[in-house]
Amino acid sequence: MAKVRQLHSLAGCTHGAKVLGQYTWGQPLAMSHHAYLRILGYVTTIMLHVSNMAVMMTSFHGEPMKNAFVRHFNEMQFFFFTCWTFFFQTVYAVFALYTDVLTLKNSENKTFELPKLLTELRDAFFTIVVYPSTVLVFTFFWSFFYYDRSLLFPADIDLVITKTSNHIMHTYIFPIALWEVMFRRRKPPSSHFWHILGVEAVALTYFSVLFFVHAVKGVWIYPIFGILRGSVYFYLFFLLILAALPILYSTQWKLTSLMWDGKKKKVY
Repeated sequence: MAKVRQLHSLAGCTHGAKVLGQYTWGQPLAMSHHAYLRILGYVTTIMLHVSNMAVMMTSFHGEPMKNAFVRHFNEMQFFFFTCWTFFFQTVYAVFALYTDVLTLKNSENKTFELPKLLTELRDAFFTIVVYPSTVLVFTFFWSFFYYDRSLLFPADIDLVITKTSNHIMHTYIFPIALWEVMFRRRKPPSSHFWHILGVEAVALTYFSVLFFVHAVKGVWIYPIFGILRGSVYFYLFFLLILAALPILYSTQWKLTSLMWDGKKKKVY
């Protein structure tokens, strides 16, 4: 009888643990310290990106607006993939914050289970959109910045974009994505085909925006495209991005394996 009671106790504990994450179980919800660390990360992400955007929006006035590069940046800023990326991160942070708070709020209710659709949407959005976009911006931007920044981010932009704002957009985004990998266990999909297809679809969508803006306004969002236009390197550049994305996508699972494999399956 003692063993039966013990098994029932463990079963109840496991059931409660499933609430906090689809792939983690085994301890009471009271020990879900990783959820609180994630919430800290989400709140920080939202505050960081929203405040940075507010600061940048107030910079485009007065003397700097006489500069052609600054005017171009102001006109095109919502088309830059960097802006798309920190928008993705902010949307994800709001959504993930909601799901984690909802789960913690119902932690004492053993019958509560987070709707499977919410968990699947959360996983898919981070895996397919947020993480690959973040790593792409982080790696490509700084590679070109130190090679020849005029190809992507002319020095004149420093008149309105401070070093701090630049790092928030292009550097801090990576630790934000890494934080999620560190403190939320995710189960790799049985097949990565559809996920990679989704990653490429995001890239192709952005490419279509690049060409649409050029067709309508007669300018390229990034100077590098105007330089490469008319040469084979123009097309190779797009192919390079499409070829790099599956590799960048796969790094999240390498990191997940490195950080989580071998650990006991607990509630986080």
